[in-house]
Amino acid sequence: MSYSQTELSELVCTRISHDLIGNIGALSGALELIRENGDVLDSDTLQIIATATNTLKARQKFFRLAFGMDNSLVEMPELIEICKDYLTTVGNRNAAIELQTAGVTANLAKILCLSVMTAAEVCIKGGHINVSVNKHNLQITLKSDYKLAANKLTAYHQILNNQKPDENISQYVQLIYLRTLIGEDVAMKIESTETSMTITVG
Repeated sequence: MSYSQTELSELVCTRISHDLIGNIGALSGALELIRENGDVLDSDTLQIIATATNTLKARQKFFRLAFGMDNSLVEMPELIEICKDYLTTVGNRNAAIELQTAGVTANLAKILCLSVMTAAEVCIKGGHINVSVNKHNLQITLKSDYKLAANKLTAYHQILNNQKPDENISQYVQLIYLRTLIGEDVAMKIESTETSMTITVG
């Protein structure tokens, strides 16, 4: 199923807003706590502010690369760091989402970010993401010791079979956008189990 540029823009804006609003709310709540405490900043409130600020910073940098204009080339070490920082904001604190790449270069920053976001979206509790590129294809692999989000995997299968997901589409905009960038005439297939997923492009 194809999406117009307007529809895609709406989905991206909705997704970014959703992923930032929680921590914006946390900052607002922290300011309320400070006011109620006679403008005294205690350690618990400081921790809330620090966590929310770091999360917003990491996600903003990542979303800028994933959905923004390609007006500057990020060096590979910084690109990997931005992706890993983003993963710390979506992963379980006791079960991190790890990232490994092979054959990915800095000019594929947008593709890498969207691939990382696509894989991370189905993680419930930790996992290992591998994004590899060669002359034949792009492969996004996710493996976890825990079950993945079955409803989201179902939606991914629907999207790659030209069907519209049954639930809120904006939470799948990363895969929709990735497919649009690569070209809908390029083959994309998905294979998944309860604890693993592989998307092959090309």
